[in-house]
Amino acid sequence: MKRVALSVVRRVASLRLTVAMFIALAIVVLAAQNDTRVPAWAVAVPQLVLAINLAASLATHPALRRGGLAMFHVALLGCLVLLAWGRLTHFEGKVEVAQGGTFDVAAVEPSSVGPWHGDRLRKVQFEQGAFSVKYAPRLKRAHTHSQVTSSDADGTRTHTVGDDRPLLLSGFRFYTTHNKGFAPLLTWTAPGAAPLTGAVHLPSYPLFDWQQRQRWTPPGGPEARLWLRLDQGVDEQKAWQLRPDEVSAVLVIELAGQRHELKPGDVATGAFGSIRYERLIGWMGYTIHYDPTLTALWWLACLGVAGLALHLWPIQERSRAPRSAVASMR
Repeated sequence: MKRVALSVVRRVASLRLTVAMFIALAIVVLAAQNDTRVPAWAVAVPQLVLAINLAASLATHPALRRGGLAMFHVALLGCLVLLAWGRLTHFEGKVEVAQGGTFDVAAVEPSSVGPWHGDRLRKVQFEQGAFSVKYAPRLKRAHTHSQVTSSDADGTRTHTVGDDRPLLLSGFRFYTTHNKGFAPLLTWTAPGAAPLTGAVHLPSYPLFDWQQRQRWTPPGGPEARLWLRLDQGVDEQKAWQLRPDEVSAVLVIELAGQRHELKPGDVATGAFGSIRYERLIGWMGYTIHYDPTLTALWWLACLGVAGLALHLWPIQERSRAPRSAVASMR
């Protein structure tokens, strides 16, 4: 019975299986990069098989369990397991949040979700504050500073988020993106109904500075067409800073066959009810990342490098020994 088990372990430790799984992993990773429909488990399976293959090799080859080489292979085994676990539990997506608004998990557009991720994102709560984006000449985006506020058992905290400075909440990382723009804040009142206030996101600015328009259907009302007429355009040859809540603009609304040009505070009325243009605010786009294995992977990588260095150090010393002996004879 032991011989059969040992034979199975040796087959699992086969170098051919190692090469085959690395090829399979490369193919699946390339496919996942080009097609988001590739499931996360398809990437995790080759990683888990490689981990089993390496564990079997460690069990059948005593030389791999000595000194620094053992540290390296144990760290590599841990990395393979964690990488597979990370793919099964990870989350990647994007979301837009308007100034003064709160993060809404229903507004998130997921791009890649592990089958074991669950509903962790529902634990995230924050409110979007003001933000500014600095531009160099020729519309080269420089720094983004986005203020957000979160609340937990320790109280309320204010965070500054950027492209390289994430918002860390419940294990999730939120990064700002180039995707941001204007959002007219409107109060809609249908006949006989209570007023409703919300923001309508316009296309990204200044990417679509020439197309700041949107179609919007208010609750219980007809479809409306919105245009934003900015008082001042962007001089692409100069450095400038975008602060949506400080921009002056006229909102043009076509509703129920009527055209209205509104400044902040103006109200348009008709048989449809009324619509009030409160003020102009902005919305910020974020990318969302979740991978609970990143910290552990970092430490395992450090352990693996240390083990490899410990293994190679005596080899270097032995290679230098003959040279020193020759030098002493001279």
